[in-house]
Formats: sequence, C-alpha cells, structure tokens
Amino acid sequence: MILTPAMPLDTEETLLSYADRLSLMHTGSGVERLLRDRGIHHDHFVSGRPDAVASLAEATGQDIGRFERNAIRVLQNRASFRGEDISKAFLSPRAAQFCPVCLAQDGSRQNRRFRLIWGFRHVARCECHAVWLARAPCAKATNLRLALGESSIGNAIDADGDRPEYLSWLWSRLHGQPEPELAWLQGQTIEQVLNASERLGVILEHGHKVRPLKLMPVETEEATDIGFSIYREGPAAIVEALDTIRKASPATAVQAGPLAHYGQLFDWLDRNSNSLDPGPIRDILRDHIVKYSAVEPGTKVLGVEITTRRYHTIKTLASEVRIRRVRLARLLKRIDLVHYSATEVEIGNMVFEAATTVPLILAFQSAVPLQDVPEYLGASKRQIEIMYRVGIIKPLIPRSGLGSVRHVVFARSHLDDLLQKVSNLPVVEAAASHELHPIAYAAQRGAGPFEELFAGILDGTITAFRRPEKIGVGAVHVDVGALIAEKQTA
Repeated sequence: MILTPAMPLDTEETLLSYADRLSLMHTGSGVERLLRDRGIHHDHFVSGRPDAVASLAEATGQDIGRFERNAIRVLQNRASFRGEDISKAFLSPRAAQFCPVCLAQDGSRQNRRFRLIWGFRHVARCECHAVWLARAPCAKATNLRLALGESSIGNAIDADGDRPEYLSWLWSRLHGQPEPELAWLQGQTIEQVLNASERLGVILEHGHKVRPLKLMPVETEEATDIGFSIYREGPAAIVEALDTIRKASPATAVQAGPLAHYGQLFDWLDRNSNSLDPGPIRDILRDHIVKYSAVEPGTKVLGVEITTRRYHTIKTLASEVRIRRVRLARLLKRIDLVHYSATEVEIGNMVFEAATTVPLILAFQSAVPLQDVPEYLGASKRQIEIMYRVGIIKPLIPRSGLGSVRHVVFARSHLDDLLQKVSNLPVVEAAASHELHPIAYAAQRGAGPFEELFAGILDGTITAFRRPEKIGVGAVHVDVGALIAEKQTA
C-alpha cells in the first residue's frame, strides 16, 4: 500500500533527510518507526543498499531512479554515489553542516532539508546565499532534526569573495548539466576532479609540506578553486603547473626524489590513493617525474615500472655514449643542446631526451668534417660547397649555432643516405655510354646549374645513370643532349 498523503522527494536533499521528514508526517517520530512499519531494514536503508532504497520508493509511489540519485551507498571501506566509487570522507550522508538561510526559508523544524551538496568535503559555503555553512552540534546525525536538536540555526556569516568556479561546476554536474567547454572532465569522477584540483592548489598556494587535511575549510576552498582553474584546462595546463611546482621545490639536485620535488601531491598519489583510482593526474605526474628525474629503467614510479629510459642526466648520458663528462658538456654546447654560458652545476641539473640526444652524439662522434666530405662523396670541393650552401647536405650543428663556422661536420648516416640514392641509379649500358656525361659537364653545356641537376636526380625528376667503377657524385652521368633539348622546349 502506498503511503498517503504523498510527499514528493526534493531533488536537492539527501534521501535520508527526505525519509526523516516523511516519517514525521506519517508517524510523528523518527525514521526507524516508518521503516519498521514498511518492513525495511533500518541499517540497510541508512547505508544506501539498493533493495532498501527501492522499497521506500515503492512505498511512496515515486520513481526509483530519483531515489537512487539522492542516495549515498556506504560500504565498509568506501562509498558510492551515482555509480561512482568515492571515499567515505569525500561525500558524507551525515548532516554535519548547513546553511542558516536555507533552513530559515524551509520553515518549521520538521520541514528542514539537508541538501546533498552540503555533504561534499570541498563545500564550505551555500552556493545560493553566499554564506558560510555552519557546523551542526551533533555532526554524526543523518538528518537535521537530530543534528540540530533544540539548538537554533544561528546567524548567517557572509562568505568572502565570489563563488568558486568549482562549486558552479559541481552544481552543474549534480544536476546533469555538463559544461561543453569542460568535456575532458566528463570522463572523470567528481572526487577525481576535486581531489586533483585541491592538491594542485594547496601546493601552489601553501608549499610542498602543507598537509591539505590540516587546512581550514576556507583555505581548502581557495586552494581547490586555484587548482580547478588549472585542472579544468586539461593536461597541458597541468604540466605547466607541475613545472612551477618543481621549480618552487626546495630540492635543487637532480638526484632528489619525487617527494622532495612534488611534495604532498606525490605523497597522495604514491601512498594515499591506492584504494581508489585518482584519475589522469597520476599518469600526468608520472610522465613529469620520468622526464625531469631521468628515471632508470626498472624503477617503479607511482605503481608502474619504467622499462625504457626516456631521459638522461649528464652523468648517465656520459656513461651511455662513453664520453667523459667535461668533454661531453663541451660537445652539448657545440651542438646547441646546452646554452654556451651554462655552468657545470646547471648542466648537472638538466635532462636530455634519450631518443634524440644519444643518436645525435653518436652521430657527432663518427661525423665527417667538411674538408673530408669531397672524398667521401666522390665530388669536387666546389660541388660540396654548392651542396652545403643550398642544403642538399646538412651539417650536424645548425649554421646559426654556436661553433657552426669552426666545426662544420656531417653525420655519416646522412652522407650514406645520399650515396645509397646514387647506388640505386641504373648502371650505364655500354651502347649508350657515349651519350652520357658527368653532371659537371652537363652544367657547363647549359643543361642547368649543378645544384638543380643533382637535386632533380635525387628526387627522381631527372633521369640519370651511374658508372660502376666510380662512387658518389662522380659516378652520376646524364644524357646532356636530352636535358638541353627538354630545357629549350620548356
């Protein structure tokens, strides 16, 4: 039998608050009596068990889905809200705080409603009236009737500043009105977003050693809003914040551990967030640690073993390429990976991407100096100078880089690639050998500048052949007559 008269559920209040108000209407006493009369187990209902919630919805003739949306499922080690696993401390069904203005508007004691949003740990003010939430005398009660007892609701205290951005986002999330520009947050739980925002904001605002749970609610609100303004923008903005956090760390040596560099943010993600997934912030921080701490392969970082080295310090890089550290530092300056004025201490605190730096250094060790390139490529000195000027061959050190004039060298692999292209040309046939001539001869006869002819041969737009008894540029022959005729008709 459906309870009458009916009392509709207020979508803003918790299910426990509604049940208490309903019980006062029908029994004049607490919710225990009402639940017992309807055959609903009291403890099961208070802990939000689905069967108990469904039973009360059926008893009132209301939609089960609406009841489930306002119920907080409390388990032994965690809680659940609208299908999201959360920690017990993050969202509580207990009526521990309230807005005096809201309760005054509710009217009589039996009609006071505990709003769902007041149960979130990060909520310290009323989003409607811009006043600080007051603490209830009995913070463990699950409804305002018991939480306040005979106490008055007291006076409202105006909250400082504008309403935090994250409160607006939370309100929209609770009411199923996601903001399109914050799409990256939609795949995360409410707790993941607010916890990550809080930890970022706390470190940026209060430093590496401050424990978030020791802060006053007002301080937590401010820090969470600072963090949310960053977190909402996505991974790129979070990485910038991590850069700032690392630079602000009192630790200056590259050998310092992640706890020293990232403070309580690392401590939370490393030790205090294992029971619930903290969201993408953990992967973002891990990547940041791996990059700037030059983590050794086999090391576990935030629960994941790093199998491949991604970054080097000057020390590990020297070991990898087998160059003494002092000489390596000079080399890094020459190839523009380190500023020419960098001190030994500064270089010691730098990291270098393994995938690009190691091949570059190894290439430099086996590089061919400019004066040796003509013999290596089978070309004249003049031809090499032209190829260097127009960019057909490119030096390891950029021309604009420090030392580029004095140390013009070319990667052996770069020159070998050019020689391979020549080797791929068809061999000159004996019958046609009298019609074919070297590129230099073709340029002199008006077939075109050497650099244009050679570039066309490399990209396949000009037909060319090679003499097997020669190597490199000197082996390349072309049909001069055909090139001149083609040029005249163009």
